[in-house]
Amino acid sequence: MTASLLPLAIRDERFLAFEAVLDRLSELDLSVLAVYDIDNVTPEALYDLADQFNVLGLRGWTLAGNETQRRALIKEAIALHRTAGTPYAVKRAMALVGYPNATITENPGLRFDGSWRFNGTRQFSGVSYGTFVVTLDSQQSLVSADLIKLIVALINEWKNARSSLVDLRIGNISLFSNLQLHDGLWGYNGAQTFDGERNI
Repeated sequence: MTASLLPLAIRDERFLAFEAVLDRLSELDLSVLAVYDIDNVTPEALYDLADQFNVLGLRGWTLAGNETQRRALIKEAIALHRTAGTPYAVKRAMALVGYPNATITENPGLRFDGSWRFNGTRQFSGVSYGTFVVTLDSQQSLVSADLIKLIVALINEWKNARSSLVDLRIGNISLFSNLQLHDGLWGYNGAQTFDGERNI
């Protein structure tokens, strides 16, 4: 311990011990307590922060492929929760996990291309209320069947409850209908049946 800075009048055992404790405390690294400094917190703490800010799993953590995306997701978690259920929240969550140019088309017109059945569940009046289509950028979007499932789950986490995602596209290509019909998993052996459900 260095020479005491206490005045002579109070330089006794009690105050010298107290001064020694203060000296020890001043040498501690307090930067580890700054857990909400997301840019500088250790990578080991990111999972717990994502849990605290409720962005684990399908809310973005699973799709965030690297540490930079995970830090960005945690930093924007409060804003995402404040806007949850809006198109902005869906677009922002998509941007944070690597799809910055995703667009949303609300109430798209139904097309007569064989993707809808005439069973009375849909009105063919030009618009379909409460539905939307998400279109990914055809130049920057790499997808697989597993990744599409995660993207759809992410969209379903941040969309509002009344709306339903009717299609996910890359450019003009419908991923829902292509996955259902042309993914090579369906054989003509009677093991699968076309029951009208979209199985992705």
